Amino acid sequence: MKKEDLKSSFDKIEPDKTAERRMLNNILSHSGKEQKMMFNFRKALPALGLVIVIAGSILAYDMMSGRNNLSSPDYIQGETADAREDMIAPLVNQFQIEDKHYILLSDDLRSEYGFPLQIEESDIGSKITTIKNSVDPSLIDSEVYHYEPAGSEAVVAVKKDDSYQLFKFFNFESYNNNQDEDAVEYLKLYGINSAEDIAKVQFIVYSEQSKIEGRLDTRGELPGRDEISQFYTYYSVLKNSSDKYFERLFNYKPDGSQGVDVEVDAGVDIPDQTRPVPPDAAQDIAHPVEPGSIEPAPDHIGFAEDMPMVKGDDGQAGTFEDRPVSNADPDGMMDMGNTSSAVGGTAPSQGSAGNALADPVYIRIYNQSGVYFETIYYKNIGFISRHEVSKEFADFLEDYIK
Repeated sequence: MKKEDLKSSFDKIEPDKTAERRMLNNILSHSGKEQKMMFNFRKALPALGLVIVIAGSILAYDMMSGRNNLSSPDYIQGETADAREDMIAPLVNQFQIEDKHYILLSDDLRSEYGFPLQIEESDIGSKITTIKNSVDPSLIDSEVYHYEPAGSEAVVAVKKDDSYQLFKFFNFESYNNNQDEDAVEYLKLYGINSAEDIAKVQFIVYSEQSKIEGRLDTRGELPGRDEISQFYTYYSVLKNSSDKYFERLFNYKPDGSQGVDVEVDAGVDIPDQTRPVPPDAAQDIAHPVEPGSIEPAPDHIGFAEDMPMVKGDDGQAGTFEDRPVSNADPDGMMDMGNTSSAVGGTAPSQGSAGNALADPVYIRIYNQSGVYFETIYYKNIGFISRHEVSKEFADFLEDYIK
């Protein structure tokens, strides 16, 4: 067949009426389906997005809580880990013996005291007691022993299972109630019953320069046995003067006269490497330490030294309000004499407490085993911690604090 004949045959082909109707119905039918499909898809988009958001949130929460991450510190095999970032850390490694509170000895202090890393059985002395009062259930019924290298009950050994842990004295119960013990009770706890039991006495100032250089600023040290004996004579007779301390604190003026409503001056930052976490204080997230500064011990929290611990409305131990400055709050205040809880409470008038406690001097009293008791001399108000010093004692101290 020729090309022209074939083309002429195709031109003559036309659909009949039935075919035309069927073709039209197919076109209209498919057009409706397309429109219907497009309409449903657009409606489904928001719902689909919501599903994705919800699923993502659940996945993120599970990852943060450690449920899907075996390496998470909150994950415990065989248990459900429900820890959250805003949860208060449980109180552990703290206990009470009679009127004394103890906390776990930090690695920094262990090294500074010269204690070996391994606790030998030969270093364990006689049994002191069995723990019956502790915020840490794992310590209940644990046995407490003398630790011979400490030369006192300032550091004790607690037996847990078949091993020992070292704990250090933190404070007296009376201190938690805004009172204190006489100075001689602290000395006796550290095995110091006479001047001969004192190895040395140092006077330390935590200055900005020493903080930058990463060193202790030791301003003075008693040079010999005569001076140590004289210091012991002055210090060992100091009595609890807490009531007078707080009265002096609230009514202090920079010129030394009595008065109130004077501008507060916190003084310089004082990093402290020796003070531990208060028995009732929850752990806080530590701030990073600047390069070149003294890194506080890991068991510190942001409180100044001479701080009262108050009881809450439920009668339970409340918060410390002026323990030494530490990694938790390097800009913290020292003892402001607060008598209300730091959380949700209103502090009383402070007077010029900041000026009263400015330029403090830390006094370290070492026993013959190298364990030291540290207290603070507030020369502006004439107190060592909450113990009032005499004029003669103040003059004696001034000779060694340059």
